[in-house]
Amino acid sequence: MKPRSYPPLPKAVMAPGGEVVIKLVEKAGTNGDAWGTWNEAMRVIEIEKGAEPRHRWRVLFHELTHVALDDAGLSNGMPEELVEAVCDAMASARMRERFG
Repeated sequence: MKPRSYPPLPKAVMAPGGEVVIKLVEKAGTNGDAWGTWNEAMRVIEIEKGAEPRHRWRVLFHELTHVALDDAGLSNGMPEELVEAVCDAMASARMRERFG
């Protein structure tokens, strides 16, 4: 079976709170196991460029869910564990939706 190819990540996307810039970086954030981070103040998502293309897309969808929750003010009333679980669930659903 031929391996699936993935398009490059977008450089920016529009979200309810405005534009979000997406950057590929050597190391995302300070958490040792994080492949990506969302900086709400700067409206920037950083994703580790060393990740496989499929994983980069999953991380992007995870971080975009953080964006949506923060822009809507929902993350203010949610425990961190629930926020992460929702972001993971949405990333999985969007991967299936986008890439089958």
